[in-house]
Amino acid sequence: MKKIILSVAVISTFILSSCGGSEVCGCAETALSMMKEAKEANGDMEKLTAIQEKYKSDIEACEKLDEGKTDEEKKAMEAEMEKCDAYIEMKELMK
Repeated sequence: MKKIILSVAVISTFILSSCGGSEVCGCAETALSMMKEAKEANGDMEKLTAIQEKYKSDIEACEKLDEGKTDEEKKAMEAEMEKCDAYIEMKELMK
């Protein structure tokens, strides 16, 4: 039974990661995680630097997502991100 559940989880992950939207939402999730950890750091520069290092490769990947995209494609990605749960949660935290 555990093998079946694990297999379904792995297959689902591959399917989701192949969708463009999951990359966009993944970036929103990364930003949300960073935001939460930064808040917990309470301005401690050492902790904030460690957070930046922890997410450095994720940030770089997210920054590359819109490289070579037209303005229309970028707007579509932005609209997609606005539907992500992590993005919605970030907006609530910023209020």
